Amino acid sequence: MPSSPISAITRAATRRSDEPLNILTFPTHERYETILCKTGHNFYSYRAEGIKDWNTDYSPVPKNYVLLDGNLGGKQVPLHLDFDLILSQNKFGQFQIAHQIADTLHLPLISLEHTLPIPMWDEELRNSLRNMRGDLNLFISEYSIRKWNWRPESDTMVIHHGVDTDNFCIDESAERDNQILSVVNDWINRDWCCGFRIWQNVTKGLPVKVLGDTPGLSKPASSLEELVRTYQTSRIFLNTSTLSPIPTVLLEAMACGCAVVSTATCMIPEIIEHGVNGFISNKESEMKEFLATLLNDEALAKEMGEKARETVVEKFAEKKFVEEWNMIFDAVSKVPYIGRFK
Repeated sequence: MPSSPISAITRAATRRSDEPLNILTFPTHERYETILCKTGHNFYSYRAEGIKDWNTDYSPVPKNYVLLDGNLGGKQVPLHLDFDLILSQNKFGQFQIAHQIADTLHLPLISLEHTLPIPMWDEELRNSLRNMRGDLNLFISEYSIRKWNWRPESDTMVIHHGVDTDNFCIDESAERDNQILSVVNDWINRDWCCGFRIWQNVTKGLPVKVLGDTPGLSKPASSLEELVRTYQTSRIFLNTSTLSPIPTVLLEAMACGCAVVSTATCMIPEIIEHGVNGFISNKESEMKEFLATLLNDEALAKEMGEKARETVVEKFAEKKFVEEWNMIFDAVSKVPYIGRFK
């Protein structure tokens, strides 16, 4: 394990170009990281109290993704491995640990941010978070950079989501149920950002199906296969998020050919062209009308679903996502350690 600037530089200089990198990260978003593993590198995931763990209900653990033993605390990092870089995926809990390990092991640090700042944060906290910078700082949308009021210097990039459109696809032989599907975890408690009350209002009296770990309301799909099948057999997908750059489940549903009705928030209006590949609005009365229209017009729902899939294939291709990440990993692994945040 690199323990000095010299050994870290030696590792970067002597590693074969076809040799997978050893990347230390943290369990964050199962399906995002599943595609990340298709870069072919080896991921070792640091586990600790306060950091969410991997949930196999959402995706099985890839073969090149190792969940470390959180009971060992800081000693869980394998001493027999030469690590090449560290990937932090949020600024609460992960970044602080990643920063400390990166400095101890003299490794470059990537800071990826999936989320948006919370509206109730004061400016002091926002400034503190903006000062948490890695050697490379990644966001999942241009919208995210603007909302963070981030200084977009040369160390900042956007990498959009990737979707496995071979797995999340349209099954032409499947009959679609005339129902409105939503997929959200902890929906009631996260009403402030996921729009549970919006869902209640716009679906009242309409046929619905909900997947996700929300006690008293719904359970998650028992497997990834069940989730895909549910997308493929649902006519409509309803997204009510109010504070998410771009929900992964929305892209997955679009890839499976669901006709989409969504709030017009964050990056969503950049993806969904109203009336073409979906319907978007922030007015509950309009959302309810769009749902009723799609429930009563199978042909329109099918056409919109097909255009929704075309959008995902064109803009969120898995191949592009993997290629971009591989370029990032290769470049950052060669960054010499010089210390940071001093």
